[in-house]
Amino acid sequence: MEFAFRRTLMTLADHPVRWPHWVHPAGWARRGVRVIAALLGSLLLAPNLQAEALLRGAPLLERWGADLVGAPPRYVGAAHDDQGRLYVANLEGLLRFDGDQWELLRLPGAVYASAVARAADGRIYVAGFDVFGEVTDAADGSMQLTDLCGGFTFAKDAPALANVWQIMTNDGAVHVRADQAIYTLGVGGNGPARAALPDSARRFAATRQGMVGRIADRGLVRVGADGTLNNIVGGEVFAERGVVAIVDQAERTLVFGEDAIYLLDDQRVQALVAGPMPEFAHNPANVVIVLADDSLMVGTGRGELLHFDAGLKLQDRSAIFPGTIEDLHVDGENGLWVIGDGDLVRLRWPAPWTLFGASHGLRGAVFDAEWHQGGLWIVGANGLFRLAPEPAVKMTGEALPWFDYEGFALHASDAGLLIAHRAGLLVLEDAPRPRPLLADTEAVTWLLTLPERRDRVFAVGEHSLWLLALEQGRWQLRANTKLGSISPTTALIGSHAGEVWLADSRSGPQRWRFNPDTGELLGKTVFDSRSGLPSARGSKLNLFRLDGQLFAVVAGQTWVLRGEHFSLDHSEPASLVERPEELVVKSSPVGTFAQTTRELLRRAPGTQRWERLQFGGSSVRGFEGTLVGQDGIVRIATWNGLLQYDPSQILPPEPPLTAKVRVTERSTSGKLTPVVAVAEGAGRAIAAGNAVLFRFGLVTMETGVQFRYRVSDIAPNWSEWRAERDLTLSRPVGGTYTLEIEARTRSERMVQPLRYAFRVEQRWYEGTLFKGMTALLGVLMIAAIALTVAWWRTRRLHAANLLLETRIADRTRELEIANRQLSELATVDSLTGILNRRALESGLSREWRRCLDQHRAIAALMIDVDHFKQYNDQFGHLEGDAVLRRLAAEFRQLYDPSRELLARFGGEEFVMILPDVALAEAAERAQQFCQRLRQAALPVTISIGVASTVPTQSDDPQQLLRRADVALYRAKHLGRDRIELAVD
Repeated sequence: MEFAFRRTLMTLADHPVRWPHWVHPAGWARRGVRVIAALLGSLLLAPNLQAEALLRGAPLLERWGADLVGAPPRYVGAAHDDQGRLYVANLEGLLRFDGDQWELLRLPGAVYASAVARAADGRIYVAGFDVFGEVTDAADGSMQLTDLCGGFTFAKDAPALANVWQIMTNDGAVHVRADQAIYTLGVGGNGPARAALPDSARRFAATRQGMVGRIADRGLVRVGADGTLNNIVGGEVFAERGVVAIVDQAERTLVFGEDAIYLLDDQRVQALVAGPMPEFAHNPANVVIVLADDSLMVGTGRGELLHFDAGLKLQDRSAIFPGTIEDLHVDGENGLWVIGDGDLVRLRWPAPWTLFGASHGLRGAVFDAEWHQGGLWIVGANGLFRLAPEPAVKMTGEALPWFDYEGFALHASDAGLLIAHRAGLLVLEDAPRPRPLLADTEAVTWLLTLPERRDRVFAVGEHSLWLLALEQGRWQLRANTKLGSISPTTALIGSHAGEVWLADSRSGPQRWRFNPDTGELLGKTVFDSRSGLPSARGSKLNLFRLDGQLFAVVAGQTWVLRGEHFSLDHSEPASLVERPEELVVKSSPVGTFAQTTRELLRRAPGTQRWERLQFGGSSVRGFEGTLVGQDGIVRIATWNGLLQYDPSQILPPEPPLTAKVRVTERSTSGKLTPVVAVAEGAGRAIAAGNAVLFRFGLVTMETGVQFRYRVSDIAPNWSEWRAERDLTLSRPVGGTYTLEIEARTRSERMVQPLRYAFRVEQRWYEGTLFKGMTALLGVLMIAAIALTVAWWRTRRLHAANLLLETRIADRTRELEIANRQLSELATVDSLTGILNRRALESGLSREWRRCLDQHRAIAALMIDVDHFKQYNDQFGHLEGDAVLRRLAAEFRQLYDPSRELLARFGGEEFVMILPDVALAEAAERAQQFCQRLRQAALPVTISIGVASTVPTQSDDPQQLLRRADVALYRAKHLGRDRIELAVD
């Protein structure tokens, strides 16, 4: 197909399709595009149109890799039909996605699909070299191509289309822009069927001003009713300048040139915005579309999206991928598809939720964020960062050099920014560097502001609680109170002045009351069984405030404080989440947010209904905390960045959804025959003895769809909700049935259910003929009895053989276990009776190699006894040894010695190696350990660090233990008696 790409000069900057490098072998021409486009000085901004200084994160992206699409990552353009199905032009043909599967339609001659478009009547058209046609559904629901080239009038010297660069639609007509002409398929024969083009023709567009395009060395032209190319007054400015795009807004038509924006009407084209435009000096625009609100989205040559309002003011910019953005398309659910040379990405636009993450320079988990001095300050697992809005420049976070370890909390005020970290407390005032308030003391985890005293802040650390006071405009330490034996897992400000609540799993919730002026401790109250609470010892204790009330979560149950007494509570949101012991609740002007590490809910102002927030297939990982900054904006700290909520970004209403089904009949020989592609109602009858295969469908780009079903007389009760889409009825009895299907999405959209009636023909023995033949059974009775006896004896013999084989297998397994125990007997820990560290290292090496060979995951649990040294000091080492033996005995009840390793790592540390276990399952195993110990009522608690990986040749098995150890360290510093997962 190389001859299809010989036209090099016409592929300069204003070519109608921004072809990626795999389409054009003339690489120098593509580089010429970049050089020319780099001169764009005023594409979308003029001196009188200043960019707004907004601080927004990147939109949440869903990336569709080649493994999901099933075709090479070489895309050109996209369209969608009336059902919401997406069509993408690809190197191998035309792709279609129906929310379930990607389907490929190969074009005649195996040519690539160079263009795809949707007409006003909903028809889908596709083009390639010498190919143009309409895409429709075949009887089995697959795509089929109807050739439409016969409807064109070709010139004698050009009897075929050759290269097709564009498919354009307007006023019911379809225009195909090929090498030497624009061909039109219209309604009622209006307009020229063919308009000849010179070799110097470049980009064209079907606009409200007619068919308009550029001719190199001539300028902007309009196609006349007779097919002639008529010069547009003022269009000569484009004789030597390229055209990036020609688009219709609601009230005007815009021509985007290389260094300016022009207004096109039925008389002339004239400059609207003068250049140069600095945003595009080194990042040239490559594609422009108009959105539903008349704003414009621009994709650039370096993979950025720039959003301009209808008045051409820059609103937002986001880096999507490193390559060129070739096309943009808005699907039927308001999802924006960003199409690149090697990338296919979908995002929601407008975007209420955005993410500050790796693309902004952030690394690791985020713990807190605060708006201060015109910037967003962020602390997390890797130190302190600052993000500031910079007009027309890609935003990148600045890593501050003041510490490179964990920062836990921030508090902003006019007097400065308080920064709590692992080694103390800093305050950043009007100076280049912060002033230490607490240096090299202990980790400070919480900064609590008194609502009625903005000049007072409580700082809660591992062993101390400080009162900070504003004195002469500067933060100073006012008082220090030791926490004693408390290890807080939660700290909250109470409802009264100077009141602080601390959650301690050993003694229950504690209320400390201070004099807010002096910091003097006035008293403290411990709430235990006398206050209505069950014992918190051995379980996770959590506190949260909601609607003026204090709630405590003990052993998974929620209690509410009324007066000085706690009573059991079953209200929302604690009843809606799987792990209420992790629940964090935060109120804000835009609603109340409830969050655990894996769930996020929101209650809108003025309502009592909690809605579950989902982020689809985006890169958002676990949640760390809900934050409300001094700017009033809600942000969610996550394991890999910071989510930000902007309520002004309102998503338009989404179209209704309807469940669908694809029905296939499978004969006894295995032949598959479609019954009906997608329909509601009865299809043809299913032959007797054949199986019926159903595949449920829901045409939506949203991920996480689930289905449930029931079938009359076969499965009359509703099935469980599940993501599985396939249902097979193997040889159903003859009769008439009704299949009912319901579907639901993660965002809880309304979905119309489906009722599908079908009929199965009766087998011969299910009809009246068989009933008449029953009289013959008496004659055959003796033979039947003989056959039954023979069958019974054969079955008994077969069962005996199976039993013998099972016993042999059991004995073999027991022998293998015995041999393994003998081989490891010399490496058993003498105190606990489990493996010692030497055996662990040997076993880890063995299982690591096996998982490496089989490309399977392997996980490690690093377990440490909390405050074990204090226990030894208080009760003696003999009692400590007894505790270690009891712990080992409990652990042995929860592991499989035939495939897993349990060892004493040293002192009070234990390690479990879990082959073939990913991170989520390993976390569940860790949770089982904690629950087991709580039920055993041991006098100690444990902290667990969890890590999992799929080994590679370059990895070391010791890296797995180190990552689990780092997670264990984080669990220790976040309050102990908890589980932490290793993060990248």
